[in-house]
Amino acid sequence: MIPSGSPVRDTTTSSDGTRLTYTQLGSGPPVVVCHGSFATSADWVPFATQLAETHTVHLYDRRGLGRNSAAPTDGAIDADVEDLAAMVAAAGPHTAVLGHSHGGGCALAFAARERFTGSLILYDPRHATAAPISRGHLPELERLVEDREAAVEFVMTRLADVPAEAVSALRGSPLWQSMIDTVHAFPGELRLVDSLTWRPGDLDGIGGPVTFLRGEQSPLSDDEVTALQRLLPDMRTVPLTGQGHFAYATEPALLADLVRQSL
Repeated sequence: MIPSGSPVRDTTTSSDGTRLTYTQLGSGPPVVVCHGSFATSADWVPFATQLAETHTVHLYDRRGLGRNSAAPTDGAIDADVEDLAAMVAAAGPHTAVLGHSHGGGCALAFAARERFTGSLILYDPRHATAAPISRGHLPELERLVEDREAAVEFVMTRLADVPAEAVSALRGSPLWQSMIDTVHAFPGELRLVDSLTWRPGDLDGIGGPVTFLRGEQSPLSDDEVTALQRLLPDMRTVPLTGQGHFAYATEPALLADLVRQSL
């Protein structure tokens, strides 16, 4: 096993031959993190450092982002699912998967397709079972994306319903710059999330325990949560008290503790 203080960079190969770079931290049972929109694997290092005290954490960038920004993508969720499958295979037997936001939707699609029996932890997973996440705003967002700051503000206020004062506070945080750096990928991700319209029976192949971590100030609607609970009646919901959608950045130790308890 690799000591928690010695991160190691490695690569694996997805089904279409694309090579994916990832970082491995810690020792213990393996966990693969599938990050969400407006993020790269680097944003998850503080969380991974905490969880690495008890687990081997595998951080990778989804296609088009971070160290895998040059990886080709055809705009289909299949690429994200294939890449996650490759990462789970690289991590080894008895791997758990943590998916956040868009990554949570990818994790659900992977787990259903692969009939995954490991632990699945979903932090505010986005899906369109209840209603399209884009709310019909995708064309406008695609026009705005050339102006990255305007696009981020549009997403926060029109899609995530973040109050104006909270957006102003966010501007002064490292998260804002991360959003600007990654917003170019968001229209494609939004289109994919809108395609995640699961119906009864679609997720029945998931055979392992499922935990839903829900931020108290999460952008998820009650309808989204209820729709997923109906599809996964045995899913356990754990509140992230006092936290929103970005606890990996705001309270990484707290998030690591909850993930550790869920495992």
